[in-house]
Amino acid sequence: MRHDAADTERLRLLWMAFYCCVAILGVRLLQLQVLKNVYYARVAERNRTQIIYQTAPRGRIYDRNGEVLATSRPTFSLIYLPGKQDGRGDISGLAADLAAELALDKESLQDSLNEAWNEQAAVHLSENLPLKTMFKLSEIKTLYPGVDLVVEAQRDYPRGAFASHLIGYMGRLDREGWKALRASGYRMDSRVGRSGVEKLFERELRGADGEIRMEVDAHGRLKRILDQVPWRPGGNVHLTLDARVQKAAEEALRNSPSKRGAAVALDPRTGEVLAFTSVPDFDPNIFLLSARDPSKAAALRIPEFNLAVSGTYAPGSTFKIITSAALLNEGTIDPQERVYCSGHFQVGNRVFKCWQKKGHFNQDWLNGIANSCDVYFYRMGLRLGGGAIERYERMFRLGEETKIGLFGEKPGKRFGPEERRRRGKPWYDGDTANLAIGQGELLATPLQMAEVVMAVANRGTLWRPQFVRRIEYSDGRGVFEPQPEVIGRVDLKPGTWDLLQQGLERVVEAGTGGSVRLPGLVVAGKTGTAQNPHGEDHGWFVFYAGRPGEPPSLAGAVLAQHGGHGGSAAGPVARTILEAHFGLKKDKEPPPSDPIESRSGEEAAPAARVPVRPALPGPAAKPPVGVSASPAKPAAKAGPVQAPKPAQAPPPPVEISE
Repeated sequence: MRHDAADTERLRLLWMAFYCCVAILGVRLLQLQVLKNVYYARVAERNRTQIIYQTAPRGRIYDRNGEVLATSRPTFSLIYLPGKQDGRGDISGLAADLAAELALDKESLQDSLNEAWNEQAAVHLSENLPLKTMFKLSEIKTLYPGVDLVVEAQRDYPRGAFASHLIGYMGRLDREGWKALRASGYRMDSRVGRSGVEKLFERELRGADGEIRMEVDAHGRLKRILDQVPWRPGGNVHLTLDARVQKAAEEALRNSPSKRGAAVALDPRTGEVLAFTSVPDFDPNIFLLSARDPSKAAALRIPEFNLAVSGTYAPGSTFKIITSAALLNEGTIDPQERVYCSGHFQVGNRVFKCWQKKGHFNQDWLNGIANSCDVYFYRMGLRLGGGAIERYERMFRLGEETKIGLFGEKPGKRFGPEERRRRGKPWYDGDTANLAIGQGELLATPLQMAEVVMAVANRGTLWRPQFVRRIEYSDGRGVFEPQPEVIGRVDLKPGTWDLLQQGLERVVEAGTGGSVRLPGLVVAGKTGTAQNPHGEDHGWFVFYAGRPGEPPSLAGAVLAQHGGHGGSAAGPVARTILEAHFGLKKDKEPPPSDPIESRSGEEAAPAARVPVRPALPGPAAKPPVGVSASPAKPAAKAGPVQAPKPAQAPPPPVEISE
């Protein structure tokens, strides 16, 4: 009886053990077949197939004459493919071996390897490998099946920093960027455009990567190729830039006394960008270096601030172009009326000084603009009024983006009675005096000032700045050529345009812009100096030019940061740009800059009449709205200047210099 009870107990325990084993196996089976079905199916598939990606060559970027500015070249890269090894493996050991061989940071490598394994996605470990290094990596490759050496198409900028702020640069996707673009075919280690043309036309330039799907055995050896998708190269982008003009602008700015600034050159007939320079610039090839190399980290801290569209400055005396347009078009002045400049002008209890401390003596409008006489514009600006100047400021689209399409463009800042009222603040006569000469709260970018002088060159058309001439698609869509786009019109009387162009030509022929005078060309321009409370003033020069009897073919603006006087700091840069554009031999001794400044208060000579070039045709055959085809009526003769009303709560006195 006891024997039967013991047998029964043993049998019961045996059955319990059996049931436990079955339960454990059932749970494991549930885990394998249901809970982790997708994961293990992927592992099984990975053990059977392997995908090798082929990076497509990115499309080229050319200048307007077909010179290559960005291309792709073959290079050797070290990559990690999680699917080629069984299990996670010794990632720490792999990171240590690679760090020692490639002089990279071990922790950064290990983080990348772990992330690649978790995502089951390929990752680049090092690029631009020399042959000597590749031979050393062969042994590591045999120890770690997931490591592979591949030939790729890598971006290359053969001219280095050339037009870097416009062309832009490329960089690896971060984790969040990859998740956003994964559905579009981007891989975790894909490079994308980070700024400029590279970013704006990422989809056009990128192309489509190829892939080879292979069946492999348990040891990763190729059994057969299952499928192959060839890569498709990216499309090509042709810019409107002229490499000769761009090079001249960059070298002139780098060699200028300030060595910092921006230069923009436009075609006033279409708005095409011929030169687009911001110095300091950067070499976009630096961003192709491995970001895991700590010795190269400092090289990545480079100037990305684009002064041409992101730098805002007081336009200084270049704004006298807009003040003159308002004075002449409104009939506020008689151009022959003379104003006496003693070197200073009082508004209420505030004294405003002319840049020529000894004064310019008697100045009519033509000499006033040529000599950039501040006192002339103080007096006439007060006669006109700040509200009228502000209306013309808006007409020339200051305070608005130019719609060039580049990231980081600033709209600048308008200055006038209406803007002040919007902020609930009063407007004083002293503000009008400041506005008349382009000082105060007014801010503009170099590109905006290039647009202003372009409108004078073509007599009223504000084109959208256009830097792409043609896109050649690689996916069968053919070729796209953007057309010029008008974004505004400056409607002035024909007689106003005649006088305005004559005045700007006088600036170069016998005024503060003498450094830009060139034989065989009709050059017009305006100097300016932007006050800088934090250091040396900024120098401006805006200009346009053409051959005698022909419409102007170039308009532009130069900003010499901390350069001082515009004629001496920015003028020589503008001269170099003009010489490059028109194919002129560079003079060894250009005319002296700012000739009026050296006269020590001597009265300017009577104005010589300068022939006015033919007007450019507008975008439409009919005259623009608000512009009469009949001759303009002569400006009404203005009466004597009325004493301005005292300024209320005046700010402290300031001194303005040209």
